[in-house]
Amino acid sequence: MHLVGKCLKTHTHFLLEHITAQHVVFQKMSPHETLFRLEPTLSLERSLVDHTTLCRFTIQDFPGDYYGEDMPEQAVFAGGPTSLIFVVDAQDEPYDLVLQSFTSVVTRALQVNPQITVEVFINKVDGELFLSDESKYDCRRDIMTQVTDELNDAGIPDGSLAIRYHLTSIYDHSIYEALSRVVQRLIPQLPTLENLLNVLTATCSMEKAYLFDVVSKLYISTDSGPVDMQSVELCSDMIDVVLDVSGIYGLPSSNNSESAAVSANSNGTASSSTGEDGNEEKAAENGEGDNEVGGGDPENPSAYDSETASVIRLSNGMVLYLKEVDTMLALVCITRAENFNRRSLINYNISCLKQALGAIVDVTNLSTSPDAAASTTGKTGNASSRAQQQLVEVAE
Repeated sequence: MHLVGKCLKTHTHFLLEHITAQHVVFQKMSPHETLFRLEPTLSLERSLVDHTTLCRFTIQDFPGDYYGEDMPEQAVFAGGPTSLIFVVDAQDEPYDLVLQSFTSVVTRALQVNPQITVEVFINKVDGELFLSDESKYDCRRDIMTQVTDELNDAGIPDGSLAIRYHLTSIYDHSIYEALSRVVQRLIPQLPTLENLLNVLTATCSMEKAYLFDVVSKLYISTDSGPVDMQSVELCSDMIDVVLDVSGIYGLPSSNNSESAAVSANSNGTASSSTGEDGNEEKAAENGEGDNEVGGGDPENPSAYDSETASVIRLSNGMVLYLKEVDTMLALVCITRAENFNRRSLINYNISCLKQALGAIVDVTNLSTSPDAAASTTGKTGNASSRAQQQLVEVAE
C-alpha cells in the first residue's frame, strides 16, 4: 500500500502508502490491534485529515499492486506540490520486484508532476533481523543502492530526484517522526513558522520549540536547531498526559462525570486547560474512531481551549512547557529550569507568536480565493515580521 500527498492552497495532501501506519497515527489504533483488526486494502481509499488550518491533508491509500495501466495519474499526482510515500517492508527480502514497482510509479508520477517529492519508508525495522542500528543502516544502504540503479535504468539520472529515506516502525516514535517530516515538506508557510520559532527560542533562551498537531501528534514545525528524537518523544508523551487528564478534569464544572465521559467519547480526543494563576487542569483522549479533539461549540464543550497549558519539570533540570496557540495546535517548549523563572515574559512572547500564527491562519484561509492567492505570501511575511519585532523588543 502506498501513501501519496498533495498541497493545494490551504490543504496539504499526501498519499499514505501503508494503511497500518495511517490507522496508528491518525486513528489512534494500537499497533498490536493492527495485526487482527485490519483488512488488506483492495482499492484506492481517500480520507481527509483536517485538525488545524496549518495541517490539512488528504490521504490516498493504494493497494500494494495498484500499478496497472488504469491508474489515474492525473487525479492522483497532478494539482500542486505532491509527496509520494513508498513503503518497503524491510523484512520481505529480496526487494527487486518491489523496487521495480517503485520505479514504475515514480516515472509515471514525474511525467504528470515534475515537482513531486518522493519519500521511502523502510518499515518494520523492529524484528529480530534489526536488533542493532548497524543492521538497519545496512538495510537502508542496500535499498538506496538498488533504487539508484533502478532509476538510472529507467532514464532518471542520479541526483535529478531528491529522495528521502526513513527507517520506520509502528511500535516506536519513528513513524511519527517520518510523517512529521513529510508534512513539513508540504507546508508553504514552513519558513515563516521556523523563523518565528527561532526568534522565540532566542529571546526566551529555550533549548527547543515545536508546533504540534495535538490530534495526530505530528510536529508541523520546529526551530532550526538539531532535532533530538528523545525530546520529540517527551513532547509527544506530554501531549498524551495533558489530553488524558484533561478529559477527566478539564471540562466545565457544570458537567458531571457521566456527561464528561460521553463528551470525550463523542469527540474522540479531549484536551487540557490551565488558568492564568498557573493551576493546571488537564484534559484527555478517550476513543479511537474519531480524529477530532473537541472544539469551540458551547453545546459540546472541550477542555482544549485558548487557556490550555501545562508544565512538567524533569529530574535533569529541564522544563517542558505546553501552550495552546491555535485550534488543535500546541506549542511545546523545552527550556532549562533557571530560564523558566521569568514565566510572564515567556507567556508574553508566546502571545506574540500566537498573534502571528493567527494572522498566518487568516491569510491561509483567504488564499482559497483565486483573487487573494497572489498576495498571500507578502501578507504572511508581514505578519511574521511584526511578531519578530515584538519578540525582539521584549528581549531588549
